[in-house]
Amino acid sequence: MPPELHVICGPSFEADRRTDPSALRLNRTGPDSNVFLTIEDMRQRMYQDPPDRFLDLLDIAAYVYAADQATPRKGGRVEDFEQHWRRHFLFHIPVRDPDFWRSASTCDRLASVLNFASDDDFRFEFVPLRTSPLLRNCIQFDGTMYDGVVDEVVMFSGGLDSLAGAVQESVLDQRKVLLVNHRSTPKVAQRYRNLLAGLRTHAGDANPLNLYVRVNKDSDLGREYTQRTRSFLFAALGATFAAMIGLNRLRFYENGVISLNLPLSAQVLGARASRTTHPRVLRGYAELMSAVAGRPFAIENPFLWRTKTDVVRLIADAGCGDLLRLSTSCAHTWAQTKDHPHCGDCSQCIDRRFATLAAGQEALDPGSEYGVDLLTGERADGISRGLLAGYLETANQVGRMSPIQFFSKFGEATRVFRHVEGGAETVAHQVYDLYQRHAREVNGVVDRAIAANATAIRQRELPQSCLVRLVSDSGERPDRVDPPSATAFDPRPPFEETDYVFRRWNSVWAVRFAGGPYILLRPSRGAAYLNILLSRPNTPVSAIELFCTVSRRGTEFAIETTGPRADKDAVAAYKARLIELQAIREKAEEENDTLVLEEVDRDFRDIESEIKRVMTPRGRIRQDAGTWEKIRKSVGIAIRRVVEEIRVNRGSEVAEHLRSSIRGGQRVIYAASPRIEWQAGNNEKSFPLHEK
Repeated sequence: MPPELHVICGPSFEADRRTDPSALRLNRTGPDSNVFLTIEDMRQRMYQDPPDRFLDLLDIAAYVYAADQATPRKGGRVEDFEQHWRRHFLFHIPVRDPDFWRSASTCDRLASVLNFASDDDFRFEFVPLRTSPLLRNCIQFDGTMYDGVVDEVVMFSGGLDSLAGAVQESVLDQRKVLLVNHRSTPKVAQRYRNLLAGLRTHAGDANPLNLYVRVNKDSDLGREYTQRTRSFLFAALGATFAAMIGLNRLRFYENGVISLNLPLSAQVLGARASRTTHPRVLRGYAELMSAVAGRPFAIENPFLWRTKTDVVRLIADAGCGDLLRLSTSCAHTWAQTKDHPHCGDCSQCIDRRFATLAAGQEALDPGSEYGVDLLTGERADGISRGLLAGYLETANQVGRMSPIQFFSKFGEATRVFRHVEGGAETVAHQVYDLYQRHAREVNGVVDRAIAANATAIRQRELPQSCLVRLVSDSGERPDRVDPPSATAFDPRPPFEETDYVFRRWNSVWAVRFAGGPYILLRPSRGAAYLNILLSRPNTPVSAIELFCTVSRRGTEFAIETTGPRADKDAVAAYKARLIELQAIREKAEEENDTLVLEEVDRDFRDIESEIKRVMTPRGRIRQDAGTWEKIRKSVGIAIRRVVEEIRVNRGSEVAEHLRSSIRGGQRVIYAASPRIEWQAGNNEKSFPLHEK
């Protein structure tokens, strides 16, 4: 594990007390500043400065973004990901409202959302700020066409998705929007201006207001290109301006395939696969912004259930197809030229080109403007070829999967269930449908390309490493070009399919009743309890045993019904379990298993929290009463909750059967019907992988 990097923020006199010579020092104000946050082209002067908490938020976001760029990741290869790719930061930041930022709830929200968005590890220490620079010292204002009237604040990158969002808001809905754009390099500045001019022409009276954000650093701080915390800076800026003009929400527009962040190729792992608009990230941002604002604040992605092809069609159908070639999606800005604004190698360019071809808009997105042609261009060995090969093979596999097969292979898709409105079954079908449509679009482009190049393929006129040859040559399967890019898919379930099934299949629970369709359930304690009961029909099982089996705690955890919350043996067992979890973590790091790592981290937090609950800071065991009763209630509530989840997900028959057949109390029993035999199996090894 890489060492923790200390990031000392603020003026030098604020940080002099810390003398760590290896620390990264960042300062946004004063003569020794090296981080610069400037907002241009906002013509309306603000009538008041933002509240202190929003000013603190902007400082924190700017420092996090600068540190992200200043600290290079050191794992270039997929197999090195866990060991070298993830970084560990400890920030020391002066703030105006230290009590708010030091609170456990605020710190937890901030660190949790940044950890997931970036795949790094963040910790924060906040100190009182001695000087308080005003926002107006960092923003250049000069006029507005709207007299301060804005219907929506929208993040605008200049790529296809954000362009489609701007078209939806300004052209189709005729709403007045403020577009917040980050000018990351002078190379794309003119393209942004041309794109905005074209958008304003199409929008007519609803032409949008644009706000350019420039975050500059000293040249020696620009060492890392992934910039996964940029969305946090955008969210902070957008939320600040939305709150200042009386709005209670902010919108990101990004297609669902990118937002949900499933690994369409193993070459795009962790922070290299964007999580900037993952539903969990947006909900985390919204919770943080709501705390900062002191009122509910929403952050939305209206394109969550659209593919990138859908996005391109929206632009074309709105009569704005001429704007396609002015947009820029490429992540490799250093590789862009006047003739080739798209490198053609990065995942964004591959996504973009597949979408424009699938939507039939290739004439408005000329292939000549890509550094590497998607279909027939020669690709170098390594990441570029492996990325494309994995992308193609995954689309090929997904197109043949049933819903249960899809969630078995992509268990991380269940992460979205808790962060999107709707029951687990409804959301599961939406996720599955999204990826099925994406697969059909990609496979359709490939099929047409093979047909169009049939003669060239037969005569071996195309480069061997091009897409068409990769998928058409005999014996040359894409996943063999670079083994990590795709994993073998076995469409058969790992258990016998009978009429009555309640089994864990990777990261979902599969439920089938009377030979009907499968119902998918997100991981939960209640589902694990039900699995145990159904696998032991007509056998009483104590609530204590259910709880301890699923939570992987020894029964000594809850032996006493009154008195001490735990004994010394229990505390020792907790500490021993922490050692076991550390071994699991190390193995998961070696195997690049980010899902297990996330669950292990959650179990770590649970056990550490339990140790704090049962012991005082001085090491004494706390006294409590009614442990068994509390566990009995929690088990009953968890079972009732999952039965209700089954009911609302079109499982009323099985829900009614479970309600009438399960009897609760200190000992819980499933009174089985003679005609029903459940395929429940033994899933105990998966019980730690539950969600609260």
